[in-house]
Amino acid sequence: MIVLFAKSELGLSELLERSARLDALVVDPSVAGSIEELNLAFHLAKKSILKKRSLAKKLKYEFLLWLTGKTDIRSAMKKSAPKNAKDLLIVIFSGTKEHVLKTLRANEVKKSLEKNADSLRIEEISLSRIRN
Repeated sequence: MIVLFAKSELGLSELLERSARLDALVVDPSVAGSIEELNLAFHLAKKSILKKRSLAKKLKYEFLLWLTGKTDIRSAMKKSAPKNAKDLLIVIFSGTKEHVLKTLRANEVKKSLEKNADSLRIEEISLSRIRN
């Protein structure tokens, strides 16, 4: 998994349409506050798929479900949708960073996430699939 901040020349609808064809997600940076959150969601998504307990068929969508704490892709995508093309968080699951940036007509922006997450946020991700 490669994570980077970027801005794109494309409009939001074109950007999201192109990202759907890639093994990458384009989300609003506010969805993830730390690398630890992303790593946990990635770990839980891979584990769910390997154990055949995933809600989504593709790793990127299973990852998004865990990260957002949602149980359906539509609401996860709505919660994580970027607000504009100038402030993006791109999560790449396969392929090269260069290919993804070229396809999205995006440029990397030098920003970074916190390394460690708030403990409540980690708990929220971990427990998001427990039913009441």
